[in-house]
Amino acid sequence: MKAGTTMNQSKTAIIDIGSNTVRLVLYKEHGSAIEEFRNVKAPLRLRRFLDESSEMSEEGVSLLLEALKNFREVLDFYEVTEVECTATAAVRQAANREAIIERVKKETGFQVRLLSGEEEAYYGLSAVLKTMPADSGLTIDIGGGSTEITLFENRVLKHSFSFPFGVVSLKEQFIAEDRMKPKEQKKMAEYIQAELQKFDWLDQAPDGIIAAIGGSARNLANVQQLKENYPPLGVHGYELTVDALDQLRSELSPLSYSEFEKVDGLSNERADLILPAIEVFYQLAVHTKAKGLLVSSRGLRDGIVLERTKSGSWDTAEDVKRNGVQRLLTVYGHDREHHYQMMNLTKNMLAGFEEEGILSITDKERFLIEQAAALFYLGEYISSSSKSRHTFYLLINSLFDGFTHWEKAYISLTASFTNNSTLKQYLEEFDGWFKKEDVQKMREYGALLKLCFSLNSSKRSIVKDLKINQKNDRTLITVFCEGSELAERYQSDKQKRHLEKALQTTIGFTFKQIE
Repeated sequence: MKAGTTMNQSKTAIIDIGSNTVRLVLYKEHGSAIEEFRNVKAPLRLRRFLDESSEMSEEGVSLLLEALKNFREVLDFYEVTEVECTATAAVRQAANREAIIERVKKETGFQVRLLSGEEEAYYGLSAVLKTMPADSGLTIDIGGGSTEITLFENRVLKHSFSFPFGVVSLKEQFIAEDRMKPKEQKKMAEYIQAELQKFDWLDQAPDGIIAAIGGSARNLANVQQLKENYPPLGVHGYELTVDALDQLRSELSPLSYSEFEKVDGLSNERADLILPAIEVFYQLAVHTKAKGLLVSSRGLRDGIVLERTKSGSWDTAEDVKRNGVQRLLTVYGHDREHHYQMMNLTKNMLAGFEEEGILSITDKERFLIEQAAALFYLGEYISSSSKSRHTFYLLINSLFDGFTHWEKAYISLTASFTNNSTLKQYLEEFDGWFKKEDVQKMREYGALLKLCFSLNSSKRSIVKDLKINQKNDRTLITVFCEGSELAERYQSDKQKRHLEKALQTTIGFTFKQIE
């Protein structure tokens, strides 16, 4: 039996013929959610096969065809028939592009869609708006032969331009040997600044944000995270500050290509291209007075797939976050009804505690706790006996669309709460991230979520409503049920102590059947 026959989800594939890398990415589609499940790449650097008259040589075309024939075998193995094959700068700039496209179709069966620079920028922006916490800012996607920059405000594209330089072309133009000289760096910086100054809409990055797309940005994030001993939150949504960029620029610029091999986190296949990438990022940040880069692991390919999905709303940043949580539930959730019940119980309990003046909750906290409720003990599907630990590591290491890293950590810590000692243990990875009051809130909300979890311990959603009354130092929770509540009664009485300790109150339960 082939690998693809066991998968019930809709599958689709994107082939991205870039100037630096030719890549095949396979996705599972679940409504508005997409999940990458295979990623095959060939670092061909096709741009180097363009001669002085911009003709792509036979060697370059042959390498491309070989890669695409390999991709065809992968697609056949996984029984993926819905494929979109796109090409960007290297083919776009080739004088013989029509002949290349015709040969690809004849020898591999793939119909190449040649993207314009504007289309490339649009799809990159679409991926950012649907997976990142940014309403206004710039996006930059540095390829091998072109660089796409967009300006967006209030989640709407305002301007875009495809600059005629990329990491491969900048290296060819400015770096003569295996080590960049200071005067070469100076000339490269002057060239980049001259290009940026042609557009007055690039004078300032709205909200100080530059969302950086592509392998160079991801690679720089890896290097900086290893330097900082950063928690394992991934690179999507990571903030690479201007100061960090400047320091990386100073540290890496004097190195030879052979010395790059010793730099932790730097990809060998990208080592000789990282200096032009740093220079473009740094010059753009300085020119636009940005705070730094917000790194995106989602880009052109994801944008194309997300544009095809018809369901889901992306109008606001909160929509993006809800879709991100929904994606995690779809990918990992074994019991969606339970997760929705958790959200309902949490909303009711929060409202009750607020009305009685026991808790004071900001709108931001309420949103985060409701998302944590949906994800609470998600790791139970791996093991019910160690669901807290599995939940914590699963969420920390998952792609959290729409959330900042601080929010991702906050939700992961709260959604995995089991007791105060375990919370302190998990917090050791986040030294200096949270204030004392943040930790106290996590303890309160985590204990509240654990109590809600106990009120659906039979996973039958029998609890229909909650009513909370505060009398003196005692909190009475009336639970209205449809069906036998034996399991819920036992577990809630057992688990209430965590919330009692966090809120310094005594909690009592009354269970009532709805007539």
